[in-house]
Amino acid sequence: MPTKAEYNKVFVTQDPQKTFTIDDAYITLWHNIRKDGGLRLSDKGFNHLKNVLQLESYEISIKNVLLSNRFFIDLDRLIKCPYYISLKRISHKVILFDKKIHFALTMYGGDFEKFCNAHKI
Repeated sequence: MPTKAEYNKVFVTQDPQKTFTIDDAYITLWHNIRKDGGLRLSDKGFNHLKNVLQLESYEISIKNVLLSNRFFIDLDRLIKCPYYISLKRISHKVILFDKKIHFALTMYGGDFEKFCNAHKI
């Protein structure tokens, strides 16, 4: 699986607008700015991947999940592709930028708790 540094390099070099540098990408693209942090995208990062780079994304609704710190930490540890969490009043969803991980989650019927429990070490 690619690292955050590898994702940054690709996202910056493929940007036709040259919006930011590779070093700026940690702060601009990611929710967790640490180099070894999870791959959850910030709002700007999601918009960059979706609108500027026009990458294909896959959505899964978040149902019957307690949106706790533990949930977000588990996602950071288990989802090995860039992802975005859309928290709207009416519906919450996770938007993934990897077809295989999307497929794995759909095999659990979108049940993130089962997915997390099955993949914890």
